Amino acid sequence: MKENLTIAQLRSTIFVPFNIGYTPENFNSFRDLLLPGAKSYGVNIPEMIISGQNPNLPQYGMPWRLFKKCDNEGDYNIVFSQGKIDVILSKDVKYGADIEEEFCKKCVDWFSKILEKQEQRIVTRVAYAPLYAIRLEENTKSDVVWSRLLKQTIVDGTPIQDVNLNYLLKREISFDGNVIQMNLLHSISDGMQIKQDESGQKTYQVVLLQLDLNSIPEKILNLDSKGINGFFTEILNVKKDLIEKIGE
Repeated sequence: MKENLTIAQLRSTIFVPFNIGYTPENFNSFRDLLLPGAKSYGVNIPEMIISGQNPNLPQYGMPWRLFKKCDNEGDYNIVFSQGKIDVILSKDVKYGADIEEEFCKKCVDWFSKILEKQEQRIVTRVAYAPLYAIRLEENTKSDVVWSRLLKQTIVDGTPIQDVNLNYLLKREISFDGNVIQMNLLHSISDGMQIKQDESGQKTYQVVLLQLDLNSIPEKILNLDSKGINGFFTEILNVKKDLIEKIGE
């Protein structure tokens, strides 16, 4: 299954005891510090939709994001929400360890720089959530993948379709003297992926694999920049092990 695995999106998240709402000063400061040349946008939240505000326009004191298209590196969003910060990379590329290692190193650097500007320089929860697509060969049905995950994939001679599978594992991970209890959420579903190439826009049938590897909310952490680095180094080992076990 790994041979047809591609990366669609990577997300790293830290939960923090402070908010960085939108102001022109915050935009200029964090743009220059993290993503020079980035643009600012609002975050689509229900309150803005109800009030009729344009979700693309950042509102004073509200959640917002930095966005930059980095050519071959993909599209980056750094999202400042209430009590958490996300770094999201959207990039269609073949699965490979180096890509995620480089992404996590960049996230650690950015998160550390953000914390240095705060009075409370701690992280209370952390998460890593990669989204993968298992691209199917032409004229191949998704039941080829599902047959490795489910006991029954055909009913009365007809392959099942639009399958959604969710399951949660619990595990402790250790790094630099820290022991963290983790939720390892798996979401696997049929889907479609649109890709633009030189010949135009193409649509592929895929099986989507979303992992959400997050520290449990019941246990408040107290991680500094060193702890963040330790987590994102170790979580890649956890992720690799999970990928190896899926569809064994």
